[in-house]
Amino acid sequence: MDRQIVCLAVPSFELALARLAEPRLCHQPIGLAPIAHPRSRLHEVSPEALADGLCQGMTVQQALQRCPALRILTPNSVRTAQAHAMLSHVVTRYAPVWEPTRPGSFLLDLTGTTRLFGPTCDAAARLQRDIALQAHLDGVLGIGSNKLVAQAAAGLVQPAQLYEVRHGSERAFMAPLPIETLPLLHRPQMKQIRQCLADLNLRTFGDVADIPLPALDIAVGKLAAPLLRWAQGIDSTPVMPPPVQPELTCSHVLEPDTNDARVFWNHLADLLEQLCRTLRIQQRVCRQLALTIRYSDHVTMEDHRPIDPPSYWDIDLTPPLRVLFERCVRRRIRIRALTLAATGLMTPIEQCRLFDTLDPTPQRRTRTEQLTLALDRLRTRFGNEIIRYGRHH
Repeated sequence: MDRQIVCLAVPSFELALARLAEPRLCHQPIGLAPIAHPRSRLHEVSPEALADGLCQGMTVQQALQRCPALRILTPNSVRTAQAHAMLSHVVTRYAPVWEPTRPGSFLLDLTGTTRLFGPTCDAAARLQRDIALQAHLDGVLGIGSNKLVAQAAAGLVQPAQLYEVRHGSERAFMAPLPIETLPLLHRPQMKQIRQCLADLNLRTFGDVADIPLPALDIAVGKLAAPLLRWAQGIDSTPVMPPPVQPELTCSHVLEPDTNDARVFWNHLADLLEQLCRTLRIQQRVCRQLALTIRYSDHVTMEDHRPIDPPSYWDIDLTPPLRVLFERCVRRRIRIRALTLAATGLMTPIEQCRLFDTLDPTPQRRTRTEQLTLALDRLRTRFGNEIIRYGRHH
């Protein structure tokens, strides 16, 4: 059975969401940068900005010199996550297996769904229509026999259009495309490969497809075989569903926003206490602690730290949390929200002592654990506010 892979993408996803939130931004040149700083680089640019000669990777200062009317926006992670979740809900109704590639972009495997949804082209068009009606976003669609061809096809059309590559025409479709369209080659470690292909005057996939494998192996090394397959439109990688990792999260929104480090740490300690108590109730320990900080300008800082051995005690997770706190809080901008997550959850493995020990440290540790369990019982009976630590006053 021939594979039917569909690539659904909303071009300039975050800019499209910003225009939905502020209709006055429509038909204006806008660009997306992590922070509104002259040396910050643009991540996304609108079609109007492209027409004025701007491009991704250009600094804000250069962009404003070339287009003084450019409006600089900063990412809104909450809005992006909510919109991506809405699109995921719509995609789930059509594809038994789908893979998110980036916010606003999905790969769907519709192989074997013809009797249920009809021809793949019709099902993809209905999906595109549903997203336009429910999310008010215009997407592009690429249909092919594998992920590489579908993604390349989606990158050649404008919203809201569809490009279908018939089975057997993959090599002819890929031949005129420039090699720079392959996302893998944009990674920093691939700079030497890109330079080598440029030195050999290999500009398109058709140029690479005509080279024998032994000769290409001498030029680019171990990447020769997969590069030759991609140039011929061959990609056997499956569509992988998003991994579901067991995790537990706690969040707090600061009102008002503040940049007082003591306030941050007080709220983080409360979140850790709540997280550990929930873990103890569920009888699960965490192997990794992750901290996410969202600033007032919508910039997000994330970091994580492994917990070895896994634990659900506050005394074990406080030092890693202190390290995460020092790593993430490095800006003078006010903070709006804090999120603490315990990932890699598992059932605790307990080992009894074979011999008594005279070391007083384990005894003190046991008393601390017993005190923590006593506080848990008090909060369960009388509420979380029955015990307050001195750091709150």
